[in-house]
Amino acid sequence: MIAEAVGAGRGELSEIESKQILEAIGIPVATAYLARSAEEAAELAARCGFPAALKVLSPQAVHKSEVGGVELGLGSPAEVKAAFERIRQSLAAKRPGARFDGAAVQAMAAPGVELIAGVARDDRFGALVMAGLGGALVEIFKDTALKIAPVTAAGARAMLDELRGAALLRGARGSAPADLDAIAGLIAKISEFAMRHPEVREMDLNPVVAYSKGLRVLDARILLDPGAGRPAPAGEPRRARRIENLRRAFDARAVAVIGDKGVGGYMWLRAMARFSRKLYSVQIDPNEIPAIEAMGVTNCKSLAEVPEPIDYAISAVPRQIAPRILKDCVAAGVKGIGFFTSGFSETGEELGVKLERELGAAAAESDIALVGPNCMGLYNPSIGLCNFPDQNAGGSGDVCFISQSGTHSINFCAQAPVRGIRINKAASIGNVLILEAADYLDLMADDPATRAIGMYLEGVRDGRRFFDSLRRAAARHPVVVWKGGMTEAGARATFSHTGSLATAAVVWRALMVQSGAVSVSSLDAMLDAMELLARGCRVAGRAMGLVAMTGGQSVVITDTFASAGLEVPALSEASYAELKGFFNIIGGSYRNPLDAGGTIGMGHDQGNLDLILDILERDAAIDSIVLEIGTGLRAARWPAHEEELTSLLDKLAEFNGRSHKAFAVILHPAHLEVIVARAKELARGRGLVVFDSFERAAAAFGVAAEYWQGRRGA
Repeated sequence: MIAEAVGAGRGELSEIESKQILEAIGIPVATAYLARSAEEAAELAARCGFPAALKVLSPQAVHKSEVGGVELGLGSPAEVKAAFERIRQSLAAKRPGARFDGAAVQAMAAPGVELIAGVARDDRFGALVMAGLGGALVEIFKDTALKIAPVTAAGARAMLDELRGAALLRGARGSAPADLDAIAGLIAKISEFAMRHPEVREMDLNPVVAYSKGLRVLDARILLDPGAGRPAPAGEPRRARRIENLRRAFDARAVAVIGDKGVGGYMWLRAMARFSRKLYSVQIDPNEIPAIEAMGVTNCKSLAEVPEPIDYAISAVPRQIAPRILKDCVAAGVKGIGFFTSGFSETGEELGVKLERELGAAAAESDIALVGPNCMGLYNPSIGLCNFPDQNAGGSGDVCFISQSGTHSINFCAQAPVRGIRINKAASIGNVLILEAADYLDLMADDPATRAIGMYLEGVRDGRRFFDSLRRAAARHPVVVWKGGMTEAGARATFSHTGSLATAAVVWRALMVQSGAVSVSSLDAMLDAMELLARGCRVAGRAMGLVAMTGGQSVVITDTFASAGLEVPALSEASYAELKGFFNIIGGSYRNPLDAGGTIGMGHDQGNLDLILDILERDAAIDSIVLEIGTGLRAARWPAHEEELTSLLDKLAEFNGRSHKAFAVILHPAHLEVIVARAKELARGRGLVVFDSFERAAAAFGVAAEYWQGRRGA
């Protein structure tokens, strides 16, 4: 049926055809019959049984009710005939010239819980499956859930749980629960159908009536895209070789900087000053060469003059000659090249678009790993491969970062060492002309040194491949994604920035949930999450053991963590029995949160502090522990009595080393920013995870709990 419709160039199946397809894939429907006249409609209604329903059949009436094309509760042949004529006349009045094919006749269904379900196509992610509660709940409150196909029956049950009105399906105010298995089965079947039939552009089942046993589709519409049924092109045969070349570029034995100039302060040559392997400059301007050689860098007038193979080239040339530079690199066998050069499609200018097209065409015919353009390129501090002057270099790391923004990449990598985050690899990827985010993600996820991956993205071109890569990576490591362009205004800025097209926020949220990755919305939140995920223990659940210094702080820390979706449970009776033996309850409390300032001397009575931490460590009701370190009058003593602080931090580090629970401390800057900054440095130097505030700590623990909870449910 679909093949015949596509062959005839039709863009829509009728309701009757759509229901025949649903029946063929095992979905119960309210059978509809075609009536071409009022008399035929009355005869069919009598055969189906009264009360009956009539619905207009017209390719120009996408939404039947908008053209007066639906008549319900018809109780006799005469009412059916009159309704048929009203439908015909209403269509002619509201859609002049519309073709009237007749009316679909069916018996009225018994009342139940109304739902809506369907499929739509996204240009990047393919088939999307939607389900929601029908009637006013979908029209007014938009109470729907969406996932990227394929969706299993278990995934469909999770979709139903996301609905704000899910209680209606489980039975509310004495009503019988709906058949959730039948609903989940319907969602899984239309998902499988959409995956097998790319020519189906949209499927709309509305309403679906669910009963305590079974369900029935009352109305259905299937839209077609005749051009979508063609076989998809074969996968890019060069991709594997490009990723291998990207791997070589990250671990380059020789690097060439092309076109760096004094007007820019020789930024790239200065950035590479601590590169531990061979560095060359390629510059033909005789006015620039003396200064380059004075920096101790060998300059060549062409790539052909470089005496050894180049694994990575950095291009800082004007955009007009970028395509020629790329061709020279391909001819010289360069493995990868990062184009700092900008002014391409992100400008919207005809010349920029044309030059980027030329750049892409040259790269597409080779195996070169093209990074960007319009980016800062690659960063591997272990070998001094840097993309900004004075970047941290030397030492190995375990956190990777991918960014479509050069600024966010530089800022993350600059702030990471201060936070105790050690960078393994980072990539500023710009316009992702050839290599996409998925390629960098695959490479970083496969690196045995990687422990966590952060990403700043504004859009993806091949959404399905990104989805698959993200899901594979998140199954191995925590992956935290900061998505730019989530609002309409942000989406416009995204296009002008990188030439990407923003993905609808609802699709992006579905991508995060299904892939197992987690989201943040700022650089600070990214750094906080990375510090906890890379430096801390696995966050086994949402139950927090909180230790504050005063009563007011105890109230605020509880509200803050609870607002972030975390739990502050009561401790076990055994824990309370132990705490009762030594806890100072004058001006304090040990319920959880523990108002412990008086008991632990604001953190400096280490005997009682040890007892409290050990009790929380043993208590099965607690998954993670957070301790506020008082930064009031006691902190003012630290500059002159640093041993007080280091003694405390040593004790906390010792506990952190033996604890099996995620542990973090909070050091509020308060009015002692310089003093507290030193305390944070000493704490992180001992391997402790440190946060500035209750809010940032709670957000980070919420992100970590979401990731590990997703891993358990995968």
